[in-house]
Amino acid sequence: MIHLSLFGIIGGVVLTTLGLIMGFVVFPPVIDMKVKESVQLLEDSDQYYRWEALPQALDFKVYFFNVTNVDEIQNGGKPRVAEVGPYIYSQYRRKHNVQFSDDKTTITYTQTQKYYFNAEASAPRKQNDKIILLNMVMNTVFQTLESQIKDTLVDIRSGVNNTLESIPLVSVVKRIIERTTPLQSILQRAETESTANLGFINGELNRVFNRPDSMFVKTTPKEFLFDGIPFCIKPVIGIAAIICKQIADAKSNTVTQFDDGSLKFALFNYKNNSHDGVFIVNTGYRDPLKTGKIEFWNGHSSLKNWLNNPGGSTSICNMINGTDASSFPPFRKRDEDLFIFSSDICRSVKLVYYKEGEYRNIPSFQYRTLFLNQIGQEYGNECFCINQIPKAIVQKNGCLFRGALDLTSCLNANIIATNPHFLGASPEYTSLIDGFEPDFRKHQILIDVEPHTGIPLRGGKRIQFNMFLRKVDSISLTKNLKTTLFPVVWIDEGIELNDEMVNLVNKSLINVLFYLDLVQWGSVVIGCLLGVSCTVWFLIKKKKLRSQSVEPIFMIK
Repeated sequence: MIHLSLFGIIGGVVLTTLGLIMGFVVFPPVIDMKVKESVQLLEDSDQYYRWEALPQALDFKVYFFNVTNVDEIQNGGKPRVAEVGPYIYSQYRRKHNVQFSDDKTTITYTQTQKYYFNAEASAPRKQNDKIILLNMVMNTVFQTLESQIKDTLVDIRSGVNNTLESIPLVSVVKRIIERTTPLQSILQRAETESTANLGFINGELNRVFNRPDSMFVKTTPKEFLFDGIPFCIKPVIGIAAIICKQIADAKSNTVTQFDDGSLKFALFNYKNNSHDGVFIVNTGYRDPLKTGKIEFWNGHSSLKNWLNNPGGSTSICNMINGTDASSFPPFRKRDEDLFIFSSDICRSVKLVYYKEGEYRNIPSFQYRTLFLNQIGQEYGNECFCINQIPKAIVQKNGCLFRGALDLTSCLNANIIATNPHFLGASPEYTSLIDGFEPDFRKHQILIDVEPHTGIPLRGGKRIQFNMFLRKVDSISLTKNLKTTLFPVVWIDEGIELNDEMVNLVNKSLINVLFYLDLVQWGSVVIGCLLGVSCTVWFLIKKKKLRSQSVEPIFMIK
C-alpha cells in the first residue's frame, strides 16, 4: 500500500507539473499562432470575408438640436435648444477594388457606405418629423460673402493698377489724375464703403434662399440629412445667380447641383453609397501587431489639412495613425493605447486604456477618450489651431477654447467639432446656450475590445457638429445676433456585436480558452489533490507501521 501511495505522490507531482507546463509553456504559443492565423487579412480566409463585407450593420444614430426660441434669438436673446433623437440608420459597409500587394503585406481598397432608416429602432420618431435647425448653408454663405467681398475688391484694385501701369500713355495720364484725385484712393474708398455696407445684397440673398424670415430652417431629418433642402431655385438672375454659381463652384460635399442649376443642401448625402477615399492597410502577414494599420490614404502617408512643423516636417496633427476602427491589432496590453483614423474629421484619435470590462460575458479591455478637450500648446498639438473662421470666439493665440476643433480645412466649410452636448468644453462656449445635458456615459468615445484578437465588441465614435452664428455686417437677418457656437447635430456611429458574431467569438476563441484553462488548471488541481492525499495516506501508513514494529518490546516487559 505504501508503494501505491508513493506512485500517487509521483503521479500528482507529474500531473501538476504537466498542467503548469501546458498552461505557461505549451498553450500560449499555440493560442498565439491560432490568433495570428485568424486575424490576418489573407485572401480567401474567413477573416477576409468578414472584413470585406461587415457581417452586421453599424448603428448610425443621429441626434438633432431643435431650436425652441427662434424669435428670441433673432432679437438678441440667448439660444435654447432641445435634443431630438435618436434617428437610427443601419450603415452597411463593403470593400471594393480590393488588391493585394505581391508580398501580401498590404491591401488596397475603397469602402462604400449605405444608409437605411431603421424605423423599428427609431420608433416613435419618424423621418418626417418636423424640426427647426440652424440653416448651415445660409450661415456659411453669409459669412463667406463678408470675408470674400473685400478680397475681390482688393483684386480689382490691384488689377486696375497693373493694367494702367502696363500702358505707357495711360500711365502718364494716370499720374496726372492722381495729382488731383488719386485713383488709388478712389478704389480704396469704394472698397471701404462696399465692405461697410452690404445692404444691397439682402434682396439678392432673398432670391437665393427663398425669402427666409430667420437664420433657421424648418425641415425634417430625412430632408436635412439625405434628401436635401432646396435653394437657388431657378430662375435666378443677376447677383443672385452669381452667388449661386460661386456656391456650386465651391464643390462642397454637402451641396448637390441639378441640371437646371438649382441646388440642394444635405448634410450626409455625400456619404450615402459612396466611399471616403483609397486606403492601403497592413494585412498583418509579417507582423500581426500591424494588422489593419492604415499605411496610406488617398496616396499619402500623412495629411495636409493641418499646420506642419516650422521646418516643414510632418506635424503630429498630420500623422495617420491606427486603423479605421473596424478592427484593431491583436495581443492587446493594458498599458497600450489605441489609435483610430477618421476621414470624417481628417485626423487620428488616440484612445486611452481605461479598465477591464466585459460584453455579454466576453472579457474586454475598455478604452475611452475626450480628445477634443486636449488641443493646444499645452498638449503639444497647436498645429490643430488653424484659425480660419473670422470673428470666432478664440483665445489670444488663435486656438479655439477647450473642447472645440476647427474643421474648415477638412470639410471646406466653417464647421466646428465638439463632444456631444459640449461635454468638457470651455465656459466660453457652454455659457452662451441653454439646453445641454452632458453625460460622460453617453457622450464620450468609449470602446470595448477583445484583447486577444483586437475585435471591437461594443462602442462608437461620438461627435457633434456646430457653427459660429453671429452678426454679419449689413445682412438684415443677422443684425441682432449674439456670437454663439451653435449646435446642429451629433452622431453616435457604433456597433454592438449581434448574437451571430458573439457566438462566433465564443466558438473560435472564448470556448477554446475556457477548455484549455480547464485542462491546465484541472491537471494542476487534480495533481495537487492526488499528491496531497497520497502524501497524507503515505504518512498515516508509515506511522501505523512504526507503531506495529515497537509493540513487541512492550510485550516483553
